[in-house]
Amino acid sequence: METTTLTFLRHATAQDRALGLPDESRKLVDKGKKQMQRVADFCKQRQLMPAYLLCSPLVRARETAQALQKNLSACPNPKMVPWLANTDPDTMQAELEKLANSGLNDLWLVGHEPDFSSLISQLLGRREAIIKVKKASLIRLEVDFQTGIGELQWSIPNTLMK
Repeated sequence: METTTLTFLRHATAQDRALGLPDESRKLVDKGKKQMQRVADFCKQRQLMPAYLLCSPLVRARETAQALQKNLSACPNPKMVPWLANTDPDTMQAELEKLANSGLNDLWLVGHEPDFSSLISQLLGRREAIIKVKKASLIRLEVDFQTGIGELQWSIPNTLMK
């Protein structure tokens, strides 16, 4: 069984929706920038390095991916993919399967809720959401795209990254 490693990173804390800004242009706030420094430090200490870094085109996700790349010296540049922005889990799973079938592995995905919780739950074999992805947290799955089923490897909320 050939598996693909997927690491999900929800965007860090961004400007509040209540400010009335267009959703796609909300930027990271200071708290979010500090969260991303914590993520990068955590990854350095544990020698976690993406082979591929994909992100949603929404500003807060791009800034999250760019902060990871900036603070993690060997991290690849993020590549924006539109299907990580407010897309249904079936579409995201199909896109990931295409990437896996093309030989890509160790994909890090920067995106949003509730998209990630829906996709992760689906990859774990459930149609209803069974997990909630906190801001600037990391979740790793090993997925067999032949069966479409994954296995949770670990989930680390930002507050526990020391």
